[in-house]
Amino acid sequence: MKVAYARVSSTDQNLDRQLEEFKNHGAEKIFVEKKSGADFINREEFRKALDFVREGDFLMVEAIDRLGRDYAEIIQTVNVLKEKNIGLMVTSMPLLSEPIGDPLLDRFVKDLILQLLAMIAERERTESKRRQAQGIAIAKEKGVYKGRPILYAADAKDPQKQAVYHQIVRMLEEGLPIKRIAEKNRVTRPTIYRIKEDLTMMPTEDQ
Repeated sequence: MKVAYARVSSTDQNLDRQLEEFKNHGAEKIFVEKKSGADFINREEFRKALDFVREGDFLMVEAIDRLGRDYAEIIQTVNVLKEKNIGLMVTSMPLLSEPIGDPLLDRFVKDLILQLLAMIAERERTESKRRQAQGIAIAKEKGVYKGRPILYAADAKDPQKQAVYHQIVRMLEEGLPIKRIAEKNRVTRPTIYRIKEDLTMMPTEDQ
């Protein structure tokens, strides 16, 4: 049985094209994930697809990056499929959507291609993040970047959150544990770490 998995964002318009592509390759059941690119962890439909396929089945995806967030996760998913004796089809890659002929050669060539594609996918994702960070830096220099407002800060719009910020600063200066500060002020630990990092970057009176 051929089982397909499609992932599209809420604004993506290519779902119909993906579904048509899967059907052309003989997909008998299709799982569709409608998530943003950033929300890669919560993939309920992907987990359902992996639970659904059985030994001898094929899992079909449009691109290799549908299998994981990075090289390690993609290869891990591929290995899980191998252990369950489930074939993998990547419709955008002809060599990965049809058998080559010789079973040993088929497996060897496909393993090499999969590892290469997984590495490329990870590099593309890293490069995308780098370009995004570079764009934000340039926008900040031009004074046109508007990031998300920081809730807890000395200049926070909400006076109550300003008060919480100053209390967190005081507790940090007293050397209290991060966990205790977070629980006391009902904020997340990343928020405490962010404030702590900001404090270390502030110039001292001697500077």
